Parts: sequence; structure tokens; C-alpha cells
Amino acid sequence: MYLSRLLLNPRNRNVQKDLANCQELHRTILRAFPQVPKTSKDEGARSQFGILYRLETNNHTGLVSVLVQSQALPNWQELNSLSGYLLESDAQNPACKPIGELYQKLKVGTRLVFRLRANPTRKTTVETKSKRVELYKEADQIAWLQRKATQGGFRLLSLKLAKDLANLQVQPMAKDTGWRKQEDKSSQKLTFGAVIFQGELEIINLEAFQQTLINGIGSGKSYGFGLLSIAPANTAS
Repeated sequence: MYLSRLLLNPRNRNVQKDLANCQELHRTILRAFPQVPKTSKDEGARSQFGILYRLETNNHTGLVSVLVQSQALPNWQELNSLSGYLLESDAQNPACKPIGELYQKLKVGTRLVFRLRANPTRKTTVETKSKRVELYKEADQIAWLQRKATQGGFRLLSLKLAKDLANLQVQPMAKDTGWRKQEDKSSQKLTFGAVIFQGELEIINLEAFQQTLINGIGSGKSYGFGLLSIAPANTAS
């Protein structure tokens, strides 16, 4: 497993295009990985190489970055064809480090702080067709995360009462949009509701939790959702 960090140049036209269209950002990230045939679910390389990513903007510095987790080592030199796409920085850019060994060292009972950009939805049936419906209420979003936690081998912790998730921050974000070409060459509009979850968790099922780290949480993984970032709880700022 590898974790990469890309610092983007917000003045670059290609960056601006990617920030305005989640499908374009998806395509740009895939440049760093070998091309593979798409599956019936349009997963392709994202699924085969275990690619998860999250776009972030630092509220203090305005710095725009992308974190990319992958099971294959990416080749970010492919972005050189997009002149000026990456920001000139004193820090290494792009940066990439192996994280698989760290994931393997986790243990049941370990407490971790986490950050997750997710697309909370529920499945519903409309005229015999199944579709996903966005969850708007904070209580529904937290309940969604609690269900994912149970399935994913961890539990959400509280700073106070066991049922009071006082340390869980739920931050609604602007919707992500984009356009995807269909097989008939028409364009399908993509719209995703984005929520940032931050808090503290405890591992209760190691194998399930490790799979959650690898596979991500929820829908929209091709478009910047589902990457669960963790750090030791005692290093939380």
C-alpha cells in the first residue's frame, strides 16, 4: 500500500478544470497507473489498483492537495505532460510513502483519530429501479457512519457518554459535480453530496478494519470519497 500527496497549482488551467469536474480529476489521477479495461461498473484501474483519494483545501493557507492511496506504486511523472499542474514547493511534491506495514501493525483495541470524506446515501426503489438517495440530516449521516463502523470493524468513540458522540465532527461540504460519457456518447451528469467526518475510533475487528482501510467506505470512490485517514489518537492536534 502507498500513500501519495500532491500539491496542486490552483492557477493552472488543468487544475481548475479538474476542480470543477470530478470526472476530470478522476481521469488525471488514473494517469499515474497502467491502463486496464473498464469493468461493467466503470471501475477499471481504480478497482484493480485499489485507488482511493481525497481532495483537500487548507483553510489557513489555501493550499490545495490530493491524498491518494493505492495498492500499486503510482508513477506521478505522468503528470509532467500537464505543465505547471503541481505546485512548486519547498516540500517534496509529489510525495509518496509505503503504508502497508503500518496497517499490518494495527491491533484490536487501538484508538485512532480519523478523517473521512464520504457520500452518505441510502438505496431506494423508484418504479422498480434501484437508486441511491443522499442523506441530508446530520442524525441520518451519523447513523450511516455508525452502520459502516459496525460493518468495518471499528466503533466510534465519545469524549463523554457512550451514546454522546461529542468528539465527532460532521461538516457538510459543497456538492461535487461532473459529467461522464455514456456508451451511446451522451453525457450523464454526476452529483455527489459530500460530508467530512472527523473523530476518534477504536478497532474491534482487525481483519475487517484492515479491509475497510484498503477498500474505503461508502459510494463515490471513483470521485474522491471513501478514503479513511487515521493517526494515533495521542498525536491529535
